[in-house]
Amino acid sequence: MSQAAEPKADAGLGALGREVADDAVRLVHAEIDLAKAQFKDAARRLIVAVVLIVAASVLLLIAGIEALGALPIAFSQRLFGNPWLGWVALGGVIAVLAALLALLGTLAVRRSLTEGKQTVDAIKEDTRWVKGLTRRGSSES
Repeated sequence: MSQAAEPKADAGLGALGREVADDAVRLVHAEIDLAKAQFKDAARRLIVAVVLIVAASVLLLIAGIEALGALPIAFSQRLFGNPWLGWVALGGVIAVLAALLALLGTLAVRRSLTEGKQTVDAIKEDTRWVKGLTRRGSSES
């Protein structure tokens, strides 16, 4: 009698093992689906945030243009005596700011390019070192 019960127990253990494996697969699939849903939700929220930031930036740009337009009108008569000199002065200030920003941008690009070259050189050196190790390892064996 005990021998007849053992095959059923073995079959029960096998079925139980399959059931556990199936449950594990379903759990993994459920976790993947949850991660996808969370990613889609986060992406939607990020898109909304980016659109709001872009809209705020455009409005800020418009406000800045309006403010720059008001500056020469407000100060030109008092400071220069002629309205057009206020516009020339404002244009000069904007040109100087643009030149400074261009200089800073150029320096940042040059710095990043030299850092990139150093990184590439380090990777090339590491590659040569690894190739040297593999050559020594293959010649010794």
